[in-house]
Amino acid sequence: MASAASVTSLADEVNCPICQGTLREPVTIDCGHNFCRGCLTRYCEIPGPDLEESPTCPLCKEPFRPGSFRPNWQLANVVENIERLQLVSTLGLGEEDACQEHGEKIYFFCEDDEMQLCVMCREAGEHAAHTMRFLEDAAAPYREQIHKCLKCLRKEREEIQEIQSRENKRMQVLLTQVSTKRQQVISEFAHLRKFLEEQQSILLAQLESLDGDILKQQDEFDFLVAGEICRFSTLIEELEEKNERPARELLTDIRSTLIRCETRKCRKPVAVSPELGQRIRDFPQQALPLQREMKMFLEKLHFELDYEPAHISLDPQTSHPKLLLSEDRQRAQFSYKWQNSPDNPQRFDRATCVLAHTGITGGRHTWVWMARVPGYSGCFQLSSPPSLLGTEVAA
Repeated sequence: MASAASVTSLADEVNCPICQGTLREPVTIDCGHNFCRGCLTRYCEIPGPDLEESPTCPLCKEPFRPGSFRPNWQLANVVENIERLQLVSTLGLGEEDACQEHGEKIYFFCEDDEMQLCVMCREAGEHAAHTMRFLEDAAAPYREQIHKCLKCLRKEREEIQEIQSRENKRMQVLLTQVSTKRQQVISEFAHLRKFLEEQQSILLAQLESLDGDILKQQDEFDFLVAGEICRFSTLIEELEEKNERPARELLTDIRSTLIRCETRKCRKPVAVSPELGQRIRDFPQQALPLQREMKMFLEKLHFELDYEPAHISLDPQTSHPKLLLSEDRQRAQFSYKWQNSPDNPQRFDRATCVLAHTGITGGRHTWVWMARVPGYSGCFQLSSPPSLLGTEVAA
């Protein structure tokens, strides 16, 4: 395998004279020198003293035509092979801790330049006045700094993990609340749907009964009216016929005929009886139970969906000495150790309790709290009845 020094020497032979880096897309000009295509293009864009003169080679100063670049594919392949050798040489030397420049084993570390050096590098003039240390000696303080950083990072990671665990539990509580609300909504709407179907059946049956009674009275009305019209039509025909007869025939039984017409009694039937009319007017009253049920449903549904836990801050001046409050004053933890808390008239000394800074004086509220029991790996989640006053406390 080629040594690092020989590979470096080969790499120097394929450097661009303009950028001093490895040739990229090498091109050849008229004089035979090779350059990067990009470097030579930018070189030709620089104006010379005489704008009409052709540019000259950066090495030999021979003039060349700007459009006479010839790609050197063979040189490009050579550059690619040299770079591959450099990669293989670097990987092999890394396992042997060898210097890339001299091929010697690395022993020293330059504090000023932060470079790893072999013996030959250390003797070079550029590092002669610098602070040199053996690799292990130089690495010791950095290892100590790394240990400190790791300690801090691990601590922060644990804090984040605790936050993750706490927030996940909160999410589970919220998911449980949402699931409960979903079941409540489904149950309430099912109850309402059943009630509405029952009310619909009752109201439709009553309307059907009213419809039948109206049709019945209509038939009776039509029968009575037809009878009256027939009776009056008979009298009218009789009088008209009497009027057309001669005087002798007209006077025959004229008194009895006129008496029958004058003493007639016109019966005026009513299409709708007062009772049926009153039943129709009273029908809207049958919908009152439906209105009351809808009002109760909306009130109950609004209460169930409008629940929002109260946000509180615990008051350390009232906490029992065996309660440890969190920094955000949102959680309280029981401790068997009696805390050295300042004597305060508001502090609980018998009951293991703590008050919040602000209280609740009215309205309907609910709360959810979690309690961890010593010796039990899980936690209990309890909810208050919706009719009681309370706040949300995580303990």
